[in-house]
Amino acid sequence: MTIVKNQAASEVNSRRRGGPAAIGACLPNLGTLETDQLTKITFMEDPADRARHAARVSKMMRGFGHTGTENAGRQRRRKLLDIIETFARMPPVTIDVPRIVWRDLYDAAANIAAMNIDWDSRCGPLIAASNDHLKCRIGWTAARKNIRRLAEYGLIIPHCLAGNGKRFLGSRDSEDRSDASGWSLAPLLLLEDYLTQLAATEKALAAQNLILPNEIRRATSSAYRLLRPFEQGHLWADKTRTKLDAIAAARRTYQRRKGSMDAIAVLGRLAEVATRLLDRLSERISLDDISSLTPSGDTTVRRDDHHQYSPEEALESVYGLAEGVCRQEPDNIPATPDADRVKQETADAFQNAQVSADAHDVYGIHRSGFVWAEAPALFPFIDGMVEIGTRPGLTELHEVARVCQIGQATAARASATLGTGVALLCALITGHHLANGQIRKTPDAYMQALVRRARSGELNLGHTLLGRRKAVFGQGDTRASKVRISLRSSLH
Repeated sequence: MTIVKNQAASEVNSRRRGGPAAIGACLPNLGTLETDQLTKITFMEDPADRARHAARVSKMMRGFGHTGTENAGRQRRRKLLDIIETFARMPPVTIDVPRIVWRDLYDAAANIAAMNIDWDSRCGPLIAASNDHLKCRIGWTAARKNIRRLAEYGLIIPHCLAGNGKRFLGSRDSEDRSDASGWSLAPLLLLEDYLTQLAATEKALAAQNLILPNEIRRATSSAYRLLRPFEQGHLWADKTRTKLDAIAAARRTYQRRKGSMDAIAVLGRLAEVATRLLDRLSERISLDDISSLTPSGDTTVRRDDHHQYSPEEALESVYGLAEGVCRQEPDNIPATPDADRVKQETADAFQNAQVSADAHDVYGIHRSGFVWAEAPALFPFIDGMVEIGTRPGLTELHEVARVCQIGQATAARASATLGTGVALLCALITGHHLANGQIRKTPDAYMQALVRRARSGELNLGHTLLGRRKAVFGQGDTRASKVRISLRSSLH
């Protein structure tokens, strides 16, 4: 079952005129909803497109009454605000809507369009406050710019807008708000089902690529540290370490199965297994009772008294669950050498540090499931020129900058502002456009623009990476480590 479903190809030319098409065109739609609901969010730079969208929304809003009910409006408002607040912190990676748009939308919906009854009425919630009030209330120093940005994404439409552009709420006695002037959030009411489905999609992506792997990683790393003093001469410690190795291997296996609900379920059970094993290990060590770390019913002791686990058996032996899909024979699974185990623990600690530095994954990199092993396939222009390792640093960043004609000072500033990993991804995206002849000015200027967009909350790298993966691999889930491609023109 895939998480990201079909999205309409009409988004190909909906991005900025003359520039590269939106990468949302490379992604599938989230599904077909009812005809009286909006089914996608599209960038509309052309005023004619925005006018047609406003007319379509006004027609669809006729299904609502002139005045709504307080309870229905309150429930809808709370539901939508919860979703929008989440997107303001962690913007979705499956659609091309930047974080700053969700942030502006949440500020307006939560603090300005706050009358519950309007969230169930034909006019919809209204932004009818003056520029001064918007500046004092939600910090919009350039309110016209914020409003224009929301209108370009079709999230607000004009409502009886005065000729001079003034906004006012009008009389409270008017049932249909016909004497009010401003901007309506009516599209949100028609996007309710779409946003609910989008939130579920993003939650599943975050669970598979960010939340559950981090829970498993934290539990196994803590257990490894507790076991270090008992590495020599303790059979129980060797058996427990083997179980931890199997859990860690299962995490890597199922995290690579992108878009699989079965993989998410297995990762959830693995997180429970790892947490329970850590709790038992801590309890036994604290009580100096190390004769048995697992209940007798949770594992099977082989005749030779040696436990050998495949990734799937990690669930079966510790928690009583078995996937039984690609189980290997115990003799075919080598034990992890101590040096490799220490190396893996170090890598896990490094990954934990990265995640803690970007707790909300504001750029969507972790939720997209990106790993550096994919870089040569997603950005083939570096093939034979730059070697991207599993944990690239400043050296790789400056090498890519040289290849892409990006100034070293620009690369250094990007690393200081965004972090080395994010800056390297921006450099790779710049090089991809350069290889396809899509940069108008210079690669250095394009890189600086990406950094500015990242600072202002307009950069969605997770969506870019999903689009590149879709463009390279298509609908299938082929891993980058197994496929090499030649340079070709494609959009990020």
